[in-house]
Amino acid sequence: MNRVTLADMSEELLQHKLSAIASNYGKIGAFIHIHPVFQNLGIYISQEKSIVKHVFFMAKHLKKSLTEAGRYERSCFVAVTQLDGAFGLEHNTNFGAIAGGLFGLVKTLRWEWPNVFTRGIDLSPALNPQQSAQFILDELHDSNLYIPEVAYGSQGRVTLIS
Repeated sequence: MNRVTLADMSEELLQHKLSAIASNYGKIGAFIHIHPVFQNLGIYISQEKSIVKHVFFMAKHLKKSLTEAGRYERSCFVAVTQLDGAFGLEHNTNFGAIAGGLFGLVKTLRWEWPNVFTRGIDLSPALNPQQSAQFILDELHDSNLYIPEVAYGSQGRVTLIS
């Protein structure tokens, strides 16, 4: 497995690395962001804010590649959080709220990139890594393109309805 790491969170370095990936491996057809767990300390954590901002930059710079790939095959943009496995509605964990902004990004991209599979996934932090990986894979293969976000937690797989 090849790994690309960023020395800093600058947009310029991100653009450079994405160009290098495209040159070395071909166009990017999938992006999955797995957000780290941040505890709510009553303040916004600047590191978490920087990561979410960086995911927005990823969307900006992957738009062309993902939408082109989506014309011929299933391309995807997926954001995975670990709020509480219920979109933060169970109030049983002490999660950082900034990651919730990723769901807004995914829902917006769903409308702006209709040929790209987009999904926000909230996994309970109580899930083990194997369960989490399986749930992510299950969502990547979900045929229902109308669901923008799902959660896996104490109630199983849930979505939001209005």
